Amino acid sequence: MRHALTTGVCGTLVAGALVAAGGILAVPANAAGSGVVYVSPTGRSGNPGTQSKPVKTLADVRKVLAARQNPPTVTVLFKGGTYKLPQYRWGNWSAQSVTFKPQPRTGTPVFDGAKRQKYWLVVDPTRTKLTFTGLRLSRYTTGGIMLRGTGTADSRRVIGATIKGMKFTDMGGAESGYAAVHLNYARNTTITGNTFRNLVNGDCPGCMHAVYFANQSNNNTVSGGTFSKISGDAIRAADYSNGNKVRGGSYSRTGTKAVFSAWRLARNTRCSHGNVFYTTARTSKSYRGATIPTVLDGADDSTKPPCTPRAVVRKNP
Repeated sequence: MRHALTTGVCGTLVAGALVAAGGILAVPANAAGSGVVYVSPTGRSGNPGTQSKPVKTLADVRKVLAARQNPPTVTVLFKGGTYKLPQYRWGNWSAQSVTFKPQPRTGTPVFDGAKRQKYWLVVDPTRTKLTFTGLRLSRYTTGGIMLRGTGTADSRRVIGATIKGMKFTDMGGAESGYAAVHLNYARNTTITGNTFRNLVNGDCPGCMHAVYFANQSNNNTVSGGTFSKISGDAIRAADYSNGNKVRGGSYSRTGTKAVFSAWRLARNTRCSHGNVFYTTARTSKSYRGATIPTVLDGADDSTKPPCTPRAVVRKNP
């Protein structure tokens, strides 16, 4: 199995005041200190991020928040419509929480990678509680959201994110694709009630997943949701990722080896432990229609004995 950690990212982190063509942009009195920022496909950079004058990109959002002196609780409201934006890197932030969700009564925001962008968003290590809900991410070549921690210390992890009621569709490419939700040194992530559909890596089918726990991503949970037409295993744990729990969900034509597999790669052969899939099902149908187990403990090196205890097990709910 070829799993490469993608680190190339686009976008610029901006701190300080919001600068427009004429200098420092004044923040409207009713928005000063507010943590609510409005975004629209027709918004403009330099706008103050109010409902009547929304911004367009996540880079704009960061500028607006800096101009408002970084409020502790942030809500980013996306107006319904289609956004075609470059991949963005969300760095550490002083806010206690940031929620990304649709602006009410405006329809579904759709972020279209146009088969040119790798991810929609890459998140650097942070303790800010990030919540993503109600958005649709489509046509990205590598994945949708990457929580990109860099080590096992809390200061180097992404901790406590929530991904709820999202749609991840039509991702991957002829020679690319890793995971719609790609966790790297992430902990205590809640992934619930999402839709994953048509996630395919043409060159390496088994490399594409709905959720990928990589590099000691521990104690994360996946519950419910719909998983369909995924060329690799719907859920994969690797690189000594432990204590991850999966509960329920609907799985259709997904997987190469299993629905939930724990895999020892050549780069890290330690046995994971404590990964559990709570389901009564013992088998499922693969992406190609073959019968596969719901859980599997495997390795790139097929001569290695199974882990004891098993890296992933099935338990009745």
